[in-house]
Amino acid sequence: MRLTAVRRLTLVAATIATGLAAGFFYAYHVSVTRGHALIGDRAYVEAMQAINATVRNVEFALGFFGALILGVAALALRAGRWRSPTTWLLAAGVGLYLAAVLVTMTVNVPMNEDLARVALSGTDLAAVRADYEPVWNRANALRTGLSVAAFALLVGAVASDRRPGRTPQATATHAVAATH
Repeated sequence: MRLTAVRRLTLVAATIATGLAAGFFYAYHVSVTRGHALIGDRAYVEAMQAINATVRNVEFALGFFGALILGVAALALRAGRWRSPTTWLLAAGVGLYLAAVLVTMTVNVPMNEDLARVALSGTDLAAVRADYEPVWNRANALRTGLSVAAFALLVGAVASDRRPGRTPQATATHAVAATH
């Protein structure tokens, strides 16, 4: 496989993985957090404990970590092409997604680990929830926005990725000439 094809494939894979992560955070933001707002304190703590205990799975890891790993790999494969709009869009997208990962690892994950240690009996679950829910939801909203913006930038990078020397007009002219 030629380096150009590897570069393109890695960029597309990074974009798909980032889209998966962004979609996960977005769906959680617009449905799960709103559903949680409608349930009692005990049910909320139980639900969050159950979700947090099961979210660490292969499917989630492929999108969440894969987006960062593939994004960095796609950027490394573009070494020497720093003036390219594709590279700039990719770098900005990887940077935003890295910020989303940092929010997750410094806010959401430690809060989840603290919540996992909360006993469901003999604890003021209303106070636990009041301390947890608004902070966690704000961090989730932030990582959602960051990852959706990262995905949009990577989509832009894929759209702008052309073979060197190929303008949209030249590509169209070549396609028309190939049909005759």
